[in-house]
Amino acid sequence: MNNPTFYVNPQRTWMSVRYHNKIIVLLKHQQLGLPNGKKTLASVPERIRSDRRLMARVAREILATDGVLGFYNATSNHIHKYGRIQIRMSARHIIEELGHFLRDELGMTVSCRFDIQGDGDHTLPQHILQINRAEDIERWKREIGFSNPSHISRFMVFQEVGHCPPGTSITNRLLFLTGCSSRLDELGEVPVDAIVSILDLMRKDFGSPISEGKAIVAAIEKINRRLESNLGRALPAIIRD
Repeated sequence: MNNPTFYVNPQRTWMSVRYHNKIIVLLKHQQLGLPNGKKTLASVPERIRSDRRLMARVAREILATDGVLGFYNATSNHIHKYGRIQIRMSARHIIEELGHFLRDELGMTVSCRFDIQGDGDHTLPQHILQINRAEDIERWKREIGFSNPSHISRFMVFQEVGHCPPGTSITNRLLFLTGCSSRLDELGEVPVDAIVSILDLMRKDFGSPISEGKAIVAAIEKINRRLESNLGRALPAIIRD
């Protein structure tokens, strides 16, 4: 496989990776049936929909990239203890197929609706899947799982204190979960040993990340060296030696 190309937006905290490999493109387009270009009309290939194990993995990664796990308040005490999974996509078929899988295969209560995002000439169709029941979110954790570290850290805070307030960053939550802070509103860098420990705990309890904590820290350091060499900048620092 050719070496990937890294792109970093200097104004925002995100990085993209682009691979230049014909085999991957053909696998994605011809074998998996995933179209090139805009994905408004995309659907989950039938060979995946017919396999419960594969469909669960697709659901997990769709949530990781196009969804959110959050906690909300429904009473006057403003404690955010009610979980919600929400996925927004322009691809109506994928939302419908995912909803069908969750309802019919896993027995969850799922709502699907249509919305418009944006104003004027810049509107985009949004198809929304939402899960509100606590037992369904627990079932998602048990039978599908989470792979987004931000979602996992929210769930871990909820498990620790019974709620997860809004407006916290993953750094806030990692500092709290590692015991480096007793509050959820502090910023700072997490010691290497602490971040390795919490990543290994995520791996044990949630099955993600796949790699061990030490390997992830080493990979971050390698990526940073590459970015600093090619672009003169690194990922935002959340780990200290």
